[in-house]
Amino acid sequence: MIREAALAAVVGLVAVTPIAAQKKPLPAKTYDVTITADNKPHTGTMELAVAAGRVTGKMHITKPSEITGTAAGTEKGGLMNLDFPYHMVQSNCDGRIAMAVNFPPKTGTAKGKVEINGCGSTKLPGTIELVPAPASKPAPKKGL
Repeated sequence: MIREAALAAVVGLVAVTPIAAQKKPLPAKTYDVTITADNKPHTGTMELAVAAGRVTGKMHITKPSEITGTAAGTEKGGLMNLDFPYHMVQSNCDGRIAMAVNFPPKTGTAKGKVEINGCGSTKLPGTIELVPAPASKPAPKKGL
Protein backbone atom coordinates (compact mmCIF):
# COMPACT_ATOMS: atom_id res chain seq x y z
CA MET A 1 0.00 0.00 0.00
CA ILE A 2 2.79 2.43 0.93
CA ARG A 3 4.69 1.42 -2.20
CA GLU A 4 1.62 2.19 -4.39
CA ALA A 5 1.17 5.58 -2.72
CA ALA A 6 4.85 6.45 -3.27
CA LEU A 7 4.63 5.41 -6.92
CA ALA A 8 1.49 7.53 -7.40
CA ALA A 9 3.26 10.53 -5.83
CA VAL A 10 6.27 10.14 -8.16
CA VAL A 11 4.02 9.80 -11.24
CA GLY A 12 2.06 12.88 -10.14
CA LEU A 13 5.27 14.87 -9.70
CA VAL A 14 6.54 13.87 -13.15
CA ALA A 15 3.20 14.77 -14.74
CA VAL A 16 3.11 18.22 -13.09
CA THR A 17 6.73 19.23 -13.75
CA PRO A 18 6.40 19.81 -17.52
CA ILE A 19 3.37 22.03 -16.97
CA ALA A 20 5.16 24.10 -14.34
CA ALA A 21 8.28 24.32 -16.51
CA GLN A 22 6.39 25.78 -19.48
CA LYS A 23 6.96 29.42 -20.32
CA LYS A 24 4.21 31.81 -19.37
CA PRO A 25 2.39 33.25 -22.37
CA LEU A 26 3.42 36.75 -23.33
CA PRO A 27 0.67 39.32 -22.94
CA ALA A 28 -1.31 40.02 -26.09
CA LYS A 29 -0.06 42.97 -28.12
CA THR A 30 -2.31 45.21 -30.19
CA TYR A 31 -1.25 46.31 -33.66
CA ASP A 32 -2.67 48.70 -36.21
CA VAL A 33 -2.93 46.53 -39.32
CA THR A 34 -3.01 47.38 -43.01
CA ILE A 35 -3.65 44.57 -45.46
CA THR A 36 -3.31 45.68 -49.07
CA ALA A 37 -4.80 43.42 -51.74
CA ASP A 38 -5.79 44.31 -55.29
CA ASN A 39 -4.28 47.78 -54.65
CA LYS A 40 -6.87 48.43 -51.90
CA PRO A 41 -5.83 49.01 -48.27
CA HIS A 42 -7.93 47.41 -45.55
CA THR A 43 -7.23 48.80 -42.08
CA GLY A 44 -8.07 47.88 -38.51
CA THR A 45 -6.43 46.17 -35.56
CA MET A 46 -4.94 42.81 -34.66
CA GLU A 47 -4.37 41.52 -31.17
CA LEU A 48 -1.75 38.77 -31.05
CA ALA A 49 -0.33 36.64 -28.24
CA VAL A 50 2.56 34.16 -28.45
CA ALA A 51 3.02 31.22 -26.07
CA ALA A 52 5.57 28.47 -26.67
CA GLY A 53 5.72 29.30 -30.40
CA ARG A 54 1.93 29.24 -30.88
CA VAL A 55 0.11 32.41 -31.91
CA THR A 56 -3.49 33.25 -31.06
CA GLY A 57 -5.47 36.43 -31.42
CA LYS A 58 -8.15 38.47 -33.13
CA MET A 59 -8.25 40.42 -36.39
CA HIS A 60 -10.76 43.23 -36.80
CA ILE A 61 -10.65 45.16 -40.06
CA THR A 62 -12.90 48.23 -39.96
CA LYS A 63 -12.26 50.04 -43.25
CA PRO A 64 -13.41 49.98 -46.01
CA SER A 65 -15.67 47.25 -44.63
CA GLU A 66 -15.77 45.07 -41.53
CA ILE A 67 -13.84 41.79 -41.57
CA THR A 68 -13.28 39.63 -38.50
CA GLY A 69 -11.16 36.59 -37.80
CA THR A 70 -9.59 34.54 -35.03
CA ALA A 71 -5.86 34.45 -35.71
CA ALA A 72 -3.93 31.21 -35.31
CA GLY A 73 -0.46 30.08 -36.29
CA THR A 74 3.15 29.79 -35.23
CA GLU A 75 6.12 32.04 -34.50
CA LYS A 76 9.79 31.15 -34.70
CA GLY A 77 12.79 33.44 -34.91
CA GLY A 78 10.75 36.56 -35.67
CA LEU A 79 8.73 34.94 -38.47
CA MET A 80 5.03 34.59 -37.77
CA ASN A 81 3.03 32.25 -40.01
CA LEU A 82 -0.72 32.62 -39.60
CA ASP A 83 -3.51 30.78 -41.41
CA PHE A 84 -7.10 31.26 -40.28
CA PRO A 85 -10.69 31.79 -41.45
CA TYR A 86 -12.21 35.27 -41.77
CA HIS A 87 -15.75 36.63 -42.08
CA MET A 88 -16.78 39.65 -44.18
CA VAL A 89 -19.69 41.12 -42.23
CA GLN A 90 -21.47 43.22 -44.89
CA SER A 91 -21.11 40.58 -47.61
CA ASN A 92 -21.93 37.76 -45.18
CA CYS A 93 -19.26 35.51 -46.67
CA ASP A 94 -16.34 33.55 -45.33
CA GLY A 95 -12.86 32.85 -46.56
CA ARG A 96 -9.35 32.05 -45.42
CA ILE A 97 -6.25 34.24 -45.08
CA ALA A 98 -2.64 33.10 -44.78
CA MET A 99 0.11 35.47 -43.61
CA ALA A 100 3.89 35.28 -43.35
CA VAL A 101 5.02 38.27 -41.28
CA ASN A 102 8.60 39.20 -40.40
CA PHE A 103 8.98 41.01 -37.09
CA PRO A 104 12.00 43.27 -36.54
CA PRO A 105 14.42 42.39 -33.71
CA LYS A 106 13.32 45.53 -31.86
CA THR A 107 9.89 47.12 -31.67
CA GLY A 108 8.77 48.49 -35.01
CA THR A 109 6.75 47.78 -38.10
CA ALA A 110 6.37 44.13 -39.08
CA LYS A 111 5.86 43.41 -42.77
CA GLY A 112 4.95 40.42 -44.82
CA LYS A 113 2.86 38.73 -47.48
CA VAL A 114 -0.74 37.53 -47.43
CA GLU A 115 -2.81 35.23 -49.58
CA ILE A 116 -6.59 35.56 -49.44
CA ASN A 117 -9.07 32.90 -50.57
CA GLY A 118 -12.85 33.07 -50.57
CA CYS A 119 -15.54 35.74 -50.86
CA GLY A 120 -15.11 35.87 -54.63
CA SER A 121 -11.32 35.63 -54.74
CA THR A 122 -9.00 32.73 -55.39
CA LYS A 123 -5.41 33.12 -54.17
CA LEU A 124 -5.47 36.91 -54.10
CA PRO A 125 -1.94 37.99 -53.07
CA GLY A 126 -1.22 41.04 -50.97
CA THR A 127 0.91 42.61 -48.27
CA ILE A 128 0.52 43.21 -44.55
CA GLU A 129 1.95 45.78 -42.17
CA LEU A 130 1.58 45.57 -38.40
CA VAL A 131 2.49 48.69 -36.42
CA PRO A 132 2.46 48.49 -32.61
CA ALA A 133 -0.62 50.42 -31.47
CA PRO A 134 0.12 53.35 -29.18
CA ALA A 135 -0.44 52.52 -25.52
CA SER A 136 -3.61 54.07 -24.23
CA LYS A 137 -3.07 56.76 -21.64
CA PRO A 138 -4.97 56.58 -18.37
CA ALA A 139 -7.76 59.11 -17.93
CA PRO A 140 -6.62 62.22 -16.10
CA LYS A 141 -7.55 62.35 -12.43
CA LYS A 142 -10.10 64.94 -11.44
CA GLY A 143 -9.33 67.39 -8.65
CA LEU A 144 -9.96 66.34 -5.09
